[in-house]
Amino acid sequence: MAGPAFRAAPVRVRVPATSANLGPGFDAFGLALGLYDDVVVRVADRDLSIDIAGEGADNLARDENHLVVRALYAAFEALGGRPGGLEVVCANRIPHGRGLGSSAAAICAGVVAARALTIGGAERLDDEAARGLATAWEGHPDTVAA
Repeated sequence: MAGPAFRAAPVRVRVPATSANLGPGFDAFGLALGLYDDVVVRVADRDLSIDIAGEGADNLARDENHLVVRALYAAFEALGGRPGGLEVVCANRIPHGRGLGSSAAAICAGVVAARALTIGGAERLDDEAARGLATAWEGHPDTVAA
């Protein structure tokens, strides 16, 4: 079986900060906030390039260890294969390590971008499967759902 085909045009994903520390709904209810990270991903012929601006720009990995890239690769594998290369641009506004869901945002951005870049991606990895994949990585279904 042949691997998936990919779109040439870049994909832009905006993901919100979240809070799941909501009193009696602690770790059960999730709320999307009006603070966002923006991620643009384009399929390249080969190699991986990552550009990061904003939160974490000075200390985040710029290789396969970057959380957005790890989520992209996991989603591409679930979709049947990954492209030869990627160009990833992250504009981070969600503070890291402050309980605002920056990890969930990065993971969701990767999963959503991989689905959008893969022709037939939404059929190969439906919403429920995409949520399940992101939740398996994040461990907090409330922040993924938000």
